[in-house]
Amino acid sequence: MQMLYGPIADELANVEDLLARELRSEYETVDEMLRHGGMLGGKRLRPALLLLSAKAVGGVQHAHITLAAVVEMIHTATLVYDDILDEADTRRRLATCNAIWDNQASVLLGDYLFTHAFYLASTLETTYGCRVIGRATNVVCEGELRQVRSRGDFSLSEQQYFEIIDAKTARL
Repeated sequence: MQMLYGPIADELANVEDLLARELRSEYETVDEMLRHGGMLGGKRLRPALLLLSAKAVGGVQHAHITLAAVVEMIHTATLVYDDILDEADTRRRLATCNAIWDNQASVLLGDYLFTHAFYLASTLETTYGCRVIGRATNVVCEGELRQVRSRGDFSLSEQQYFEIIDAKTARL
């Protein structure tokens, strides 16, 4: 991973700084959840791919840093929701938000991350990024809904199974 991230190390540090600034609350109970939720992000693969793509076609601009943070916030929200749906207690050796607090608070944390991501995207000069992220997020949600609705359906074809997986992970 270090070889992959090397060319964008400074830019990824800027994304981390932006996430740290944006994911704060004046209310300690909310701030605690945001700090824990932020740790669930892990490898930052999606921001790295966005930044590498930007670098390959002309250079990383401030908007790319912002969009990388937006993508990471949305990805983290999907992890929070996944943990609720899967009734998971741990993720990457950390207790999940729903294991620490409860499902209600965790759903609201996911909502906070989603809405803040779109607020941040709305600060960009163009709405194009919002549209792309919005569409990708819809596809991810469709994939989650299809998975939930098809649990226990053994007539699901291999193609349908892979379509669901693709929608849940690859689009974002």
